[in-house]
Amino acid sequence: MTAGIVCEYNPFHKGHLYHIRKTKEAGADFIVCVMSGNFVQRGECAFADKWTRAKAAVLCGADVVIDLPVPWACASAENFAKGSIGLLCDFGIDMLSFGSEWEDAELLKRCAEALDDANVGSLLKDKMSSGLSYPSALCESVGELYGEREKSVLSSPNSTLAVEYIRALNKISPEVRLLPVKRKGSGHDSGEVIGDTASASKIRAFERLSDSENYIPEKAYCLLKEAFNDGNGPYRIKTGERAVLSVLREMKKEECSVYVTDSSGLANRLYDAVKTADSPEALCEKAKSKNFTLSRVRRELINLFLKIPKDMSKEKVPYMRILAVSEKGVGLLGRAKENSSVPVITRHSEAAMLSEKAKEVYEIQCAATDKFGLFTERIRECSLEQKNSMKIISRPDGQ
Repeated sequence: MTAGIVCEYNPFHKGHLYHIRKTKEAGADFIVCVMSGNFVQRGECAFADKWTRAKAAVLCGADVVIDLPVPWACASAENFAKGSIGLLCDFGIDMLSFGSEWEDAELLKRCAEALDDANVGSLLKDKMSSGLSYPSALCESVGELYGEREKSVLSSPNSTLAVEYIRALNKISPEVRLLPVKRKGSGHDSGEVIGDTASASKIRAFERLSDSENYIPEKAYCLLKEAFNDGNGPYRIKTGERAVLSVLREMKKEECSVYVTDSSGLANRLYDAVKTADSPEALCEKAKSKNFTLSRVRRELINLFLKIPKDMSKEKVPYMRILAVSEKGVGLLGRAKENSSVPVITRHSEAAMLSEKAKEVYEIQCAATDKFGLFTERIRECSLEQKNSMKIISRPDGQ
């Protein structure tokens, strides 16, 4: 059985290791991950580069790590899920495993159905017009029409993503089995440390990498330590904030509407905020409002900085790039290439065979990786997207 996992591993920690182990205990012979690359869904650069994170995932139990291109990695939860699930289904999975505060698959399915309910959509519009943000309006609408349990699910960040995964899966491969895995330890974006488990956001906030050693599996920690000692990380928006502001200050007002996925004034708010903000975080604080959450504004800011066309993430991901595989996982690639409706590539030279639309996405990906190199203290060289090919990782346990 091949299980799929959507992830960011930003960075890989013991909670992620627990999730992989529970997935294997449920009968998975292979673990295939779709992982956000160098920029992530919260609208930030990743803590470590995607090749380091992919290698850590394989050393800790994954068999294949697929790169989620930046237009989908920095998209709304709906488009993030569509892109990720589309790649997993193209690869060929039998089971979708995901972390959630709720283990009741039927409850999560009802929530997914609610999101496609026209009555919910109508009520949602009314509540947003009264001033509620989209997440709050959605929770209230679903609560009124479906019940408090469904409302509670959609109030939880991890479960909201899980519901979007199911929603996407229902439209692509509804026969795929669902495996909700109860989250262990501290919650999503929590500042708490429970036992040997800390959230990824807590780990990123530590002053020194050594402070996180107890919360990251040894193999993953050693990879991070080696990378950071070589100047390859940590990557933080704060480090590259002048680069972000420089790009945004040069933009004309009409350019913003090309990249910002909004027709209700957010592009104008961002454009105006750029003129006075002294940091990306200050810019986001100025641009946010009741209708535009801080996380939404951060994503749009990154899309603006990376110049990602606003409708690109609504489309199907046009190719599948493999970042890393275990020795056991190599055998899956042939089957994936036969079954996939999009080209499967493992190195830069293969991008020459992509369609024009796929090449457009790939070029955005290459440019994003070059900009990513500005977010660490020792600025990285360009063309790392082109120079890095798929890594075959040998696990010490041979699994």
